[in-house]
Amino acid sequence: MAWGVGKGGAGAAVSEAVSPGGMQNALDPGTDLVKRGKPRRNMDVTIRQKILVVDDVPTSAAVLESMLRQEWDVMTAFDGDAALRLASEPPVPDLILLDINMPGIDGREVCRRLKKSPVTKDIPIIFVTAMDSGDSEAHGLGLGAVDYIVKPVNAPIVRARVRNHIALRKALVELQSLATLDPLTSLFNRRKLQECLALEVSRAECYARPLSVILFDVDHFKAVNDTHGHAAGDAALMETGRWLRASVRASDVPGRWGGEEFLVVCPETPLDEAMQIAERLRQEYADLRMAPESRLTASFGVASHRAGLRVDDLLRNADDALYRAKNAGRNRVEREL
Repeated sequence: MAWGVGKGGAGAAVSEAVSPGGMQNALDPGTDLVKRGKPRRNMDVTIRQKILVVDDVPTSAAVLESMLRQEWDVMTAFDGDAALRLASEPPVPDLILLDINMPGIDGREVCRRLKKSPVTKDIPIIFVTAMDSGDSEAHGLGLGAVDYIVKPVNAPIVRARVRNHIALRKALVELQSLATLDPLTSLFNRRKLQECLALEVSRAECYARPLSVILFDVDHFKAVNDTHGHAAGDAALMETGRWLRASVRASDVPGRWGGEEFLVVCPETPLDEAMQIAERLRQEYADLRMAPESRLTASFGVASHRAGLRVDDLLRNADDALYRAKNAGRNRVEREL
């Protein structure tokens, strides 16, 4: 599949989203319990990586497109403006083949701008150019390009280099996921939550904007492990993660804080509104049927940022509120004092 965009043209993009099925039972006793707690996989879905070819000579772009289209989806742009536009539109390309000598915004300037944007800075760029001097190659690599191919191009070499750099990018993305995601629930892990919360506290402090956090803990979770086994406990946490991800607002940042404890960072949210959100979550979770005649509940603590409050103080206030919810009988929401 290929798309072309030139000066004054319009871009088109196609993307597919595979959404998980409905909520699965997680606590059904027996061996079937673990199977039904795992996310379902669709083995028939193959996602092809997308490559953006940028060259002001349509025949040169067509040559590269013909070399790549059998293995990847290819978009083409014939000037720098179109390249910047296509590279920024979701889903962003997995790799860019970029000519250097172009009228208007040349390839070097396109590379500079892409590397400055948080949306496109991690896209690998390969310069494809007739300029074969060592100085030109060094300059291109110094701008952030990952490779340099001299025209006339050789099809097997182009495909091999593209394949290698896409594989490397995929590995880097997976490493980043391992560093930021909880492996069991696929929510943000504690480290990433702390980073997000520090950023939101800084923003709230700087612009005097509201910010709240919701900390909740699954009630009597030890009994799940003791009665059904740790595999059942893991399945329950996986199910809790899926439910939480689907239940929070798009602006909220949910994650697993540790064990059976979860945190939701709520930007632009005052305390009273966060209390309403927490109460909605509490009711939804209590109504969530994990297995026939089996439900879990959770206790919630809610706290809000105030001027001069540090991240640790905000979290401590939420934790104190959660502690009071536990002591007051569980399955309830308490706010900071």
